[in-house]
Amino acid sequence: MSNRASLNHIYRSVWNSALGAMVAVAEISGGRGRSSGGAGGSGSCLQAPQIPIASLGALCVGIAIVWGAAVSVTHANPTGGVAIVGQATMVTNGNQLVVTTQNGAGGNHSAINWQSFSIPAGSTTHFQQPSAASMVINRVVTNTPSVIFGTLSSNGNLVLVNQAGIAVGAGAIVDTAGFTASSLRMTDADAIAGRMRFGDGTLSATGVSVQGSILARSGDVVLIGSSVETGADALIQSPNGSTILAAGQQIEITGRGLEGISLQVQAPTDSAINLGTLNGDAVGIFAGTLRHSGVIQATAATLEGGKVVLKALGQVEVGGQIGAIRQDGVGGQVHVTAQDVVLKSGALIDVSGPAGGGEALIGGGWQGHDTRLTNARTATAETGSVIKANAADRGNGGTVVVWADESTRVGSRIEARGGAQGGDGGSVETSGKGRLVFRASVDTSAPHGKAGFLLLDPQDILIVGGTGGTHDAMLSDNQILASEPDTSTDVTISEFALEGLSGNVTLIASRDVILGNLADNVLDMNLVTGGSTFTLTAGRDITGLADVNDRIQPRLSIRSLKALA
Repeated sequence: MSNRASLNHIYRSVWNSALGAMVAVAEISGGRGRSSGGAGGSGSCLQAPQIPIASLGALCVGIAIVWGAAVSVTHANPTGGVAIVGQATMVTNGNQLVVTTQNGAGGNHSAINWQSFSIPAGSTTHFQQPSAASMVINRVVTNTPSVIFGTLSSNGNLVLVNQAGIAVGAGAIVDTAGFTASSLRMTDADAIAGRMRFGDGTLSATGVSVQGSILARSGDVVLIGSSVETGADALIQSPNGSTILAAGQQIEITGRGLEGISLQVQAPTDSAINLGTLNGDAVGIFAGTLRHSGVIQATAATLEGGKVVLKALGQVEVGGQIGAIRQDGVGGQVHVTAQDVVLKSGALIDVSGPAGGGEALIGGGWQGHDTRLTNARTATAETGSVIKANAADRGNGGTVVVWADESTRVGSRIEARGGAQGGDGGSVETSGKGRLVFRASVDTSAPHGKAGFLLLDPQDILIVGGTGGTHDAMLSDNQILASEPDTSTDVTISEFALEGLSGNVTLIASRDVILGNLADNVLDMNLVTGGSTFTLTAGRDITGLADVNDRIQPRLSIRSLKALA
């Protein structure tokens, strides 16, 4: 135990002529940094505090990396390893490197410092650990980026830390029990203790890029950096764990899953971009700014699974697909929040399930009171975006909320239908605490149950026709876009959008509801039978009720301090 406590003092840097660089050697070694080992078939055992450098020979580091440009790799598998916790035996056979580790005394992890850690195409590096629960921490201690085009594998959990950046290139395969890649530094003390703490809060400009495939067979995949990016062909899978992209300056992993990620320091410039496919029991992306244009699917393998969380400080932009489902066949959870949330045309969020609809919360929870989410300032769901929380077979529709504290614009198609074989419709709210532009289509029907519920509850409500009105410019082309100007009123709802709704519809204004300038001078909603209702509630006045068709009146509920017909 005494050796382990002093491991951060057992090696020093000397000049190595073969590498043309400073390398780490044991303090008991000579000062010339002489190489040992040779070509394929060589092997060495690295054990702290014994001589740590093996197989340097004629190896030469020649990585030149420019993110988003071509990458040149002129050397073989990882080189210059120093075991600082536990033991590591390395055997090279041609283009294959096998590293067999033993955990440090009394612990469940080993740690190795490397001069370089890259794997060219056609090469393989495998870490054989004592068990699938073991972890090996690999830190690159030079300013040499890690570029992986070959195969990196392990029967246990593998951690790769490189402050110069990490790229998993096209065609690369990472196959481990669990995998963490970080371009934020890990201190000697944390590596020795096995603490998963990265970064010190100072601004870092390096990141993690994935174009290839990563599989965690029993654990999590966690990608950490000031920027994290996955390409269109990237495939990241954690069937029995969580897939997590975390962009920040100081991040700690305190446990398994989404709840185990602690983002202690973030900057608005910390970005996460997903163009690829992310699969897992749960999936999370955390960043300063976040863009998802790929595919996310959370299929529960545990009771806590079937959950997707996209959370940013500044803006979240969703243009891709997101799906989530629980173990019991009920739709899962999708939570998307940031200061500004945008669902682009073509975005699909689907929390439908055969046994019931799930929960899709965009920008906030019901009426902005859900403490699980930080409310968005603005939320925009463009026309062409779709949100589904249906019960496909038998069960109730789910819950969909699009919320923002200041301004909400919704042009989506939203579904929360009851099951085809039985079940009630679900609950939908599209609201802005301040302003709201509503142009959505909402379906909360139930073929063999009670119709669901739609709530719109901003500060003021102005219901206008589709043509000819002073507030119709943004409604006439049926588009809800981020570039639209704010209206002079707090909410504008299209008459045509309301008339296309069915089920139980409730409009609540904390101040006034105004019906005016309707296209055909009458509001004539297509309410379905079976007790469906249309409720207008105002904190002060409701005006223009003469423009409501008589067909609605039997199901019209009016609550206000002063209702003027």
